Amino acid sequence: NCSCTSCKKSCCPCCPSGCTKCASGCVCKGKTC
Repeated sequence: NCSCTSCKKSCCPCCPSGCTKCASGCVCKGKTC
């Protein structure tokens, strides 16, 4: 599963460091992965 505090590559391949929100996926700098 996605960790909002430490976004992992397995969860957010387009955002390996830092996601701001996890709902139906990671939101990284306004970009949904």
